[in-house]
Amino acid sequence: MSPLSDRSDPGVTPTPRGWFEAVPPNGFQARPVVQADNTNAAGLAAAAPDIVIETTPEHRNLVAGDPECTGWTRRSDDPGVEKRRAHLRDHNGIPDLELVAPDRPERAAELFHRDGFVVLRDALDATLLAELKAATDAVVDDILAADHDGSIGGGAGGLPHRYSFGATSGSRHRLHDPAWCGLIDLDTTRPTLIEIFGADTYIVGGGGGDVALPGAIEYQGLQAERVWTEPHDPVGRLTTPQLPVPVVTINFAVVDLTWENGPTRQIPGSQRWLDPVPSLADEPDWMKLSTVCPVPAGAAIVRDNRAWHGGTPNLSQHVRSLPNIEYYAPWFRSEGVHRCMPYERWAELSDHGKRISRYVMCSPGETVVGAGFTHPREAARTAFIEAQLRELGPPAAADWFLRR
Repeated sequence: MSPLSDRSDPGVTPTPRGWFEAVPPNGFQARPVVQADNTNAAGLAAAAPDIVIETTPEHRNLVAGDPECTGWTRRSDDPGVEKRRAHLRDHNGIPDLELVAPDRPERAAELFHRDGFVVLRDALDATLLAELKAATDAVVDDILAADHDGSIGGGAGGLPHRYSFGATSGSRHRLHDPAWCGLIDLDTTRPTLIEIFGADTYIVGGGGGDVALPGAIEYQGLQAERVWTEPHDPVGRLTTPQLPVPVVTINFAVVDLTWENGPTRQIPGSQRWLDPVPSLADEPDWMKLSTVCPVPAGAAIVRDNRAWHGGTPNLSQHVRSLPNIEYYAPWFRSEGVHRCMPYERWAELSDHGKRISRYVMCSPGETVVGAGFTHPREAARTAFIEAQLRELGPPAAADWFLRR
């Protein structure tokens, strides 16, 4: 039961893109029985010795997977899947979700600061939307060329049928792709960013996003991206939730987000909470149903990275992609920012886009190490980078290690 590629080309045989029945719930990897929460800093630093799951360091607390799926089959007509689909059909989505016009940045910022996210409608025109859809589809095809049955997965929690656009890239970002660069400085999003940050001197931190194949039956655990932003306060009076917003991510809907195709769930107001993020087993049902839908293709979800958020099941027959761009507040810096945009791409940006992208820009003639290579396995990406660095020579390799 594998839906075919959404890309129509009469000369190409369609490629299966999901519902790979042979892949068990939560994948083939051994997973821990107990799931740590997001306050467990030690747990984020090291996984259990017998648990080897490729995921980003700040998301190792999510490797327990979705316990409710135990015993299911990755089929659209599996009884467990059908029960979950019926529950989502009846209850999924944030009630009275407000979609804000791009020319109302004050209202957008008001909702953002209240809820930790806001949806801007009509952020992408038809041309940009089509270009972005084609670009994300191409990356998904590259991923599945290496992961034929969607079993490897990647990104937060290492779940099958779910990937990170950034983590699967050899450069850790997608800013070598013109479609992603075209999202950096839009007339439809710039006013809201300025209103949120209180200035136009924010900077670009990177670009990636996530994708859920059809048949991603699992919930992804909630996450709050705070570990890498926690300030050092010797007197213990200040924590990340008490700061002004340090990082804003804008996800762009390339397809309509529905109750069925894996919309992101956002927990309103959680960017300020000091409570530990609950494990998936302890998460209340209302949080699992607090999803940003319905949202039309072309909209932008502007979110505070500190707010609790997580992936939801894609029980549809189509790929759900949410590419993104990350922005850092004028006062915030992170070692996660490194040069990943070719100079040629930077030169095509608006003047404002060039200014805010100056920290991710490469020098003229400089190679973006890893760019253009896509694979869900870290070992394959590392091997590609090592070979590329050998070809570039010691000076370039030393410069890359110094500045990455």
